[in-house]
Amino acid sequence: MSAFSIPSSDTEHFDFSTAIDRQHTFSNKWERYARQNAIPMWVADMDLASPPGVKAALKAAAERGIFGYGTITEALIDAFIQWAAEQYQWTIDPQWLVWIPGVVPGFNFAVEALTQPEDTLIHQSPVYPPIFNLARTRGRPTLDILLTEPAHNDSENTGWGLSIAELGAAVTPDAKALILCNPQNPTGRVYSRDELKQLGDIAERHDLTIISDEIWADLIIDPQTQHTPIASLSPELAARTITLMAPSKTFNIAGLSCSVAIIPDPERRRLFQQQLRGLTPDMNYLGLIAAHAAWTTGAPWLKALRQHIRQNFDQLEVWLNERPRIGYRRPEATFLAWLDVRAYGLENPAQTLLDAGVAVSDGRDFGAPGFIRVNLGCPEAQLQAALTAMAKVLD
Repeated sequence: MSAFSIPSSDTEHFDFSTAIDRQHTFSNKWERYARQNAIPMWVADMDLASPPGVKAALKAAAERGIFGYGTITEALIDAFIQWAAEQYQWTIDPQWLVWIPGVVPGFNFAVEALTQPEDTLIHQSPVYPPIFNLARTRGRPTLDILLTEPAHNDSENTGWGLSIAELGAAVTPDAKALILCNPQNPTGRVYSRDELKQLGDIAERHDLTIISDEIWADLIIDPQTQHTPIASLSPELAARTITLMAPSKTFNIAGLSCSVAIIPDPERRRLFQQQLRGLTPDMNYLGLIAAHAAWTTGAPWLKALRQHIRQNFDQLEVWLNERPRIGYRRPEATFLAWLDVRAYGLENPAQTLLDAGVAVSDGRDFGAPGFIRVNLGCPEAQLQAALTAMAKVLD
């Protein structure tokens, strides 16, 4: 066995029911509200163990006992390229890849590299808070176009679309970059090829760079849905797109800081890489090991995880059926439930729920007051305990 071999393990049985004690383990999710003794259902990491192959690879690295500088190897590059080909039918040239410590730093670096302070950034809300606040963080003007809101508990499961007509009409000459989040956080929408083509047409018509956060690409929970990277639609779109991906959400390794930017256009890639110099640390050694193990051994575990998340959404929907005032659309992706509680008239729903013993994400942070985001990446028993606490407020 080589120094980097992963010990064999049982990959057919995966335990998503056992509670794992994360208290006092330097976990942001569990420490933030520890004093309130609240069930943490907020930040998007899972209370589920990572795949056996990932744990085995990290255990082997820990037993070697040396944690020096890491480097990007052909094995890691090949693992990601093969994963992208299998999961998204996307053929990637190795030269397109720029490895970075995180997706959030990635879209910040992209904005700094490819826009000027007077250039407008476009995003569509509700959206992941670091995207919602990106223009302000980077000192740029912003154009915020609302996604199409679904009808209350729409049986057709439509809504949270890209508002193509409104977006096309609103773009101004000073707009230089469009920030896309697909699969969408917090709504869980996975945009169709047709929707993405229409968005791409707008980008080409107005010469916009597309910065596409696709970190949730692997956590598609609707069996009828396929993720399409917008850069895979045409060479022309690829040339104007920076795609940001990572194994972190999928395999629950967010703390290991390993992500990748896919940048086909040489000039945009050069500017992006130039922005990184002196500002980014070396890639996390354990993150590289975990990413390689995830992409090469994690597919069976991911299949089982998707089924577990679907079952948790089923349990949530049983609970929601008894509370019709809560607006909800089942997501195609993510382990996040986006709930509309405006009908309750609560001034601060997230704080009210925290006072009742459950910590959720506040919709205001996504640009949507009156909504909450609930993390279903947990054992069923934890979900049921959280729903019981939420019922104290929402019954």
